[in-house]
Amino acid sequence: DLDRVDTFCDVIVNGREVASLGSCFIRHRIDLTGQLVPGDNDLVLRFRPAAKEAHERATLQPFPVPWSVMNNRVADMNMIRKPQCHAGWDWGPCLMVAGVYAEPRLRLFEAARIEHAVIRQAHGDDGRVTVTAEVELAARETATVPVTFTFGGETATAAVAVSPVDGGRVALSVEVPDPPLWWPAGHGPQHLAGAVVSIPGDRVVRKIGLRRIELVNEPDAAGISMAFRVNGVDVFARGANWVPAHALPSRITADRIRRLLEAALAANMNMIRVWGGGFYETDAFYETCDELGLLVWQDMMFSCSQYPSTPDFLDAVDQEVRYQVKRLASHASIALWCGDNEVIGSLTWYDLSKQNRDRYLVNYDRFGRAVEAAVLASDRERAFWPSSPCSGALDYGDAWHDDSKGDMHFWAVWHEGKDFEHYYTVRPRFCSEFGFQSFPTMTAIRQFAAPEDWNAMSPVMEHHQRDRGGNGRIVETMTRYFRMPTGFRNFVYLSQLAQALAMETAVRFWRSLKPHCMGTLYWQLNDVWPAVSWSSLDHALAWKTLHHHARRFYAPVALAARIEGGRLIVSAVNDERAPVALELRVQRITLDGRVLGETWATATVPADRAAVVADLAAPPGSGHVFVLDARRAGSPAFDPALRLVVLPEKPKRYDLPEAIVTVEAAGRDAFAFSADHPAFFVRPEAETFDGAFEDASFLLLPGEKRVVRYRSFDGRMPAPADLTVIHLADTWR
Repeated sequence: DLDRVDTFCDVIVNGREVASLGSCFIRHRIDLTGQLVPGDNDLVLRFRPAAKEAHERATLQPFPVPWSVMNNRVADMNMIRKPQCHAGWDWGPCLMVAGVYAEPRLRLFEAARIEHAVIRQAHGDDGRVTVTAEVELAARETATVPVTFTFGGETATAAVAVSPVDGGRVALSVEVPDPPLWWPAGHGPQHLAGAVVSIPGDRVVRKIGLRRIELVNEPDAAGISMAFRVNGVDVFARGANWVPAHALPSRITADRIRRLLEAALAANMNMIRVWGGGFYETDAFYETCDELGLLVWQDMMFSCSQYPSTPDFLDAVDQEVRYQVKRLASHASIALWCGDNEVIGSLTWYDLSKQNRDRYLVNYDRFGRAVEAAVLASDRERAFWPSSPCSGALDYGDAWHDDSKGDMHFWAVWHEGKDFEHYYTVRPRFCSEFGFQSFPTMTAIRQFAAPEDWNAMSPVMEHHQRDRGGNGRIVETMTRYFRMPTGFRNFVYLSQLAQALAMETAVRFWRSLKPHCMGTLYWQLNDVWPAVSWSSLDHALAWKTLHHHARRFYAPVALAARIEGGRLIVSAVNDERAPVALELRVQRITLDGRVLGETWATATVPADRAAVVADLAAPPGSGHVFVLDARRAGSPAFDPALRLVVLPEKPKRYDLPEAIVTVEAAGRDAFAFSADHPAFFVRPEAETFDGAFEDASFLLLPGEKRVVRYRSFDGRMPAPADLTVIHLADTWR
């Protein structure tokens, strides 16, 4: 078995070519009968240049097929089945890597082996679940093979006739009365039970979570809803987009994957979108998502280009999609199969497709139907979604700007330079991409840039910015919202704060619209290399400011507030399955910490809903801010995760005091922070350590002491003297 072979490779055994491979996305099973000799054998893998193959295939097309010129540095990547981002993207380098990223295995068998074992589940209204193993066998000879399926203490067996031509198939079922269910993170436990499919000489072992999952698309007053329903409960999808965990695939380890996904869970996420320009991820990724309760929106690996619809290409697509869907379908975490990323939208990007829309629309339709047919033939338990963004089946409209149905990619704030408040102008049903860039942490910057290169426009720093014009947008936005920073660290801090405030503005508002909006997946969770990018976790696995804000704005119970028409409108969002009674305090505070006014409100927010809990006068001016604190009814203290600061003016309008932040050790793994004057967006960072604070970018008022735990990932704990602490007023002094 050869899996994850990238990409064009001749396999030579003992001097004889036994296979010629041409896809990174299928498992290659090569029959070596008669090729091996007693003792040592020679195995040679001879790789061919992928770019050359891509160009040659492009010349054979019946008409030109546009490729992603805005991202790829190598032409015609859409001709080959290799991760599209390997040719460069606006967050990653062009590294046309090649190799084998999974361990080769020599498998010996007599009569038959297991080709696929997919565990299906059917839930009855009485709580009973029928669990079925759909088993496909490959055979060397005609025989009868005993197949056994065990799950939940029950066993089913069958004798299956197999042949070299057709192999063999069988479906074995057991019934489990009222089993414990698997839930997404924050909605319940993640029960997993072992399933074993075996034949003589071969077995497959899986951990199965039993749950019923549906994509709800129903007409309503605003258009058509889009929500995920798990075990009968509508789940607001809180999460981010995933790109490959490293630009060099050999450096992607199960530990690195777990570290990233655990950080997503720590930020209160419950869904990850595997973006369609990288890999179908490793088993370790999906197994970790199953364990942590992270739902997976799974794109097929097509992104931002048009793709051929010739018979040979569609045959390759069919083989790839069937293999990957069968490989992954047993995982409880998989919530949706999506046909591609932005391929429908790309019809409007290229002169070729704009000038002959009929041809390229038909071409896309053929391609898209082939993907859909392969998915549905391999798994009908989950919904198939044609593209992202998309308004639904056979709808080729502009899903970037249609907030009445489907999923939206909303990029006007970043790509068009709109104010953050522009997010208030759209009301998506489900926003699966939106983002804003920032520089990585100083922890990451230290790993690729010497101190003499610590300037945003130095050649080294500009090399690590792959979005044309990205640094210009960061600087322009910074000057729009903040005063000009002094020093590189302050520049990095403000770039991250701008990113965090942009995403926070969108997410809190869109969450306040539920159930109209039922999902926000920001772009992006992680990086493939140390870069200026849209990620909230940088390549050093350090938490950027956005990730700290995400932990708060993705909390199951959260506040949303905005000033509109001279009024401060405060909403509470409840993603829990029971009503939540809240006590809210709104204070208007001067810049020296004096309280000008205070209002209290109480509200019970229904289960799985959002509700306006306060509507107050909001006088303009740069001499005061609004500080919102909330707690669950009966709690003696306010919840720091529910604190929210609302500034009536842009931050640069405020003459903030020179606050001094004091840091003290507070036990073995925590620090206590206090300030003599109000300090806004206090950001501690241990630049030379591998760890994460449980909170950062918070408000400190005089008289408050904020204790924050620090989690070390390498066993080293910083001392107070090791910390760099920046707050907003520091950045221009």
